[in-house]
Amino acid sequence: MKNSLKRISALARLVVVDGIRRHALIGLVVLALGIEVSGLFFFSFVPRDIGRMLTDFIVTIGWCAGMVFLFFHAVQVMSWGEDRRVIHTLLARPLSRTEYVAGVFAGLLFLLLLLNALLGAIGYGVLALIRHWVGEVYFSHLGILEYILSWVGVLCIQAMILSAIVLFSGIIRGGFTVLLVSLTYYLICNGLPVAIEFFKDASPLARKFMVGLTLVFPNFSRFDYKGLIVALGKWPEVTTLALNLAYVVLYCALVLTLAAGIYNRRDLK
Repeated sequence: MKNSLKRISALARLVVVDGIRRHALIGLVVLALGIEVSGLFFFSFVPRDIGRMLTDFIVTIGWCAGMVFLFFHAVQVMSWGEDRRVIHTLLARPLSRTEYVAGVFAGLLFLLLLLNALLGAIGYGVLALIRHWVGEVYFSHLGILEYILSWVGVLCIQAMILSAIVLFSGIIRGGFTVLLVSLTYYLICNGLPVAIEFFKDASPLARKFMVGLTLVFPNFSRFDYKGLIVALGKWPEVTTLALNLAYVVLYCALVLTLAAGIYNRRDLK
């Protein structure tokens, strides 16, 4: 067990170093920073709820940067292509395929954590600066704990999408195909709650079926906490937060277990 964890951590470090070497984080941080700085020239046109608009803007920019990382960098790292022979070396002994799945997921998840931490720190600095400029009359509350919680929610969503990408990469070949399937998965996750609400008057069996689909396609809106940043006294219950966190951990564990089983049965040719 100890040797297995060492091999997983070693592969995770390789993934992290490779992501940094490819400037996967630096490019996204610079892009997000440029967009946030450009937003400084437009916030004065907002007549009311400046704080709510800006917090939505900052967190959404960070979320978009994470999605770009997932759909382009993570997909390319995980996908199997005819021109990517490095996977034959990585899956050779003594590194098992289960360890490969866990190691690559851990490395990509750490890059996501680092990306969100950088963007969150920069975003909070931008919000604090604008709050100082406009005064508390227009930007009355900026909760740091609620701000951190909103980024944790973003990271939870990205972790579940990343686990799905790992699963899809084991089922199908080709980076572009994995990208399309992952994007379809994300769109279904966002559209399923709308469909459930639309068919609320349908038969109980159909409604239960659609609700059951949320076990495969999770409802990401339950992790949207950015509205709490500028609200007073609306901190969620601890039990709700704990259940949401347990859901993320269990979902990722089950998906990665399934992905490891698929990798163990798949031919490298």
